[in-house]
Amino acid sequence: MKLHTIFILGLLVFTMHAEETHETQDHLKEIAQEYYHLATYTEHAGKKNKAKELYEKSISFDEKNVFAHAKLGSLYYEENNIEQAISHLHQSSRGNSKDPHVHFNLGQCYVKQQEWRGAFQEFQKTITLDPNHERAFLQLGSVCEKLNFHEDAVKAYKSAIEIDPDYFDAQQHLANSLRHLERLGDALEPYRQSHKLQPGNMHIMMDLPNVLNMLNMNHESLELYEKILEKNPNAISALYNFGFTLKKMGLFERALDVYNQVLTKKPDYAPVHFSLASIYLAFGNYERGFEEYEWRWKAYNEETKKYNRPIWQGEDIIGRTLLVYAEQGLGDTFQFIRYLKLLKDQSKHIHIIFQSQDALITLLKRQPYIDQVISRNENPVHCHYQIPLMSLPYVLKTRLESIPANTPYIDPPEDLVQAWTEKLSHDKNFKIGLCWQGNANYSTQTLRRAGALKSINLKFFAPLFEIPGVSIYSLQQITGTEQIEDCPFKDKLITFDATFDQTYGRFMDTAAIMKNFDLIISVDTGPCHLAGAMNIPTWVILPFPADWRWLIDRSDSPWYPSIRLFRQKKEEDWQPVINEIVHSLKQIVGKKNEPCAEQQKVELAPSKSTFQNPTDDQQLFFEQLINSLE
Repeated sequence: MKLHTIFILGLLVFTMHAEETHETQDHLKEIAQEYYHLATYTEHAGKKNKAKELYEKSISFDEKNVFAHAKLGSLYYEENNIEQAISHLHQSSRGNSKDPHVHFNLGQCYVKQQEWRGAFQEFQKTITLDPNHERAFLQLGSVCEKLNFHEDAVKAYKSAIEIDPDYFDAQQHLANSLRHLERLGDALEPYRQSHKLQPGNMHIMMDLPNVLNMLNMNHESLELYEKILEKNPNAISALYNFGFTLKKMGLFERALDVYNQVLTKKPDYAPVHFSLASIYLAFGNYERGFEEYEWRWKAYNEETKKYNRPIWQGEDIIGRTLLVYAEQGLGDTFQFIRYLKLLKDQSKHIHIIFQSQDALITLLKRQPYIDQVISRNENPVHCHYQIPLMSLPYVLKTRLESIPANTPYIDPPEDLVQAWTEKLSHDKNFKIGLCWQGNANYSTQTLRRAGALKSINLKFFAPLFEIPGVSIYSLQQITGTEQIEDCPFKDKLITFDATFDQTYGRFMDTAAIMKNFDLIISVDTGPCHLAGAMNIPTWVILPFPADWRWLIDRSDSPWYPSIRLFRQKKEEDWQPVINEIVHSLKQIVGKKNEPCAEQQKVELAPSKSTFQNPTDDQQLFFEQLINSLE
């Protein structure tokens, strides 16, 4: 007869004797303890259901057997019976509140139930009882992230790493948490450590080069993507990221080759199609570029249609209502709203509704070619067709030579323009409006990083403030204004009070005061597009490589006749660009201040541009195009 069977028979006899003779409580605890030992033996033998029965039997003789409750809690947790697990673990913690393992397991149960605050408390108790419990620190960090305590999460992960520097999960979680906080430079080291600990982990193999990519450490990023592809030539994401990095470096031809390799393996891979669009558009191949640009919806997993109406694809819409809705940034709206004017110029009988970003509603309501402007929170009463704003160039078959470049197509109220003329009448200097930072609040980290690369710290513009006869006004709003306080020339930068763009609506004062400036100097952001749309002389400072809309190696823009482009030659190297601007500005201001300056033409836009207002032939082309669309 097997030993454990003899043990069970003996235990049953002992139990019956105890029950018959009403032994003392101590004897019952002894019985409970024997059942507990038998249960642990049975559990180690892999018979977990039988072990549960024996733990329950142990508790029936001693309901305060904290060890049996703790074991049952763990077994019920493994079965995903979380309610029972919590019940037993609580029983255990009441009798043995100093056991860190019980609190840790309770925390795990609360994680299963997504009871984050309960889990937070239990992991804190675990760490208090056992300061070297690295798993508790790891779990505490994860719970802190769920509670949006991201800095606390970083501290917890670092504590786990202090206990065990080779703790892969803690290194990986720390890196991801720092990345979420957009502390990419800080995230780099834990990503490197994670890769060192598990060099074959595909998640880390992708995350590390992705962060290097965002930090513009492009060459190292490319090397790591190549290593992934050596191991797995069919790793589509790695191949795409390899091409994307080449594109970021301005190596467009090589990027095209890589993208074509991706499409050979997966023809419907939306991110590649959308990224191809920017290359073709940058080269001026608008036919192919705007076609590929339609993949943006699949690339971002969004729906093209907002309402139960057909998408306009060029059908005759005379006598019909067309809903056009804004997408992406404010600058995109300023640039492409011209197409509504183009449509209206061809037929007054097209009723156009524009669904706008709230910030632009007041200004756009003033434009006569838009019949109705509504917010994104409003639904149109009725429309026959709908179309996203940035699909209009595709539907209208825009080519480089047929861009509707007739500016201005946005006008501020004349009375507000005159009001600012009077306010600025005392300033006889050459007046410049300055904008140095783009939108820092984009919805995705990738877009925020792109916005940061387009922005320039205000301190770089110091040489402009040393030029005699120049007054510089800040057009910066919402983000970037905090830099003013720290810049050494803040007393020379003219700013506006809190009523600016508030009393009359967003961008109303900005548009009106721009009409009173001699020049706008701006990074690639909304105000430069507004200035271009109003045909105001504007110098746009572009990063390397620039966005597709500015094409390649040009100092003029076919979209805006009044814009001159200043291009960065190397990533994140702004000083040569500022030097070029300062040199050009000194020439212009010097000419203006020369005797008989009123008889001289001060050239602010590119001196040679093949793109002016549409000719009669171009206008006829537009008319024929609209009439022929079916």
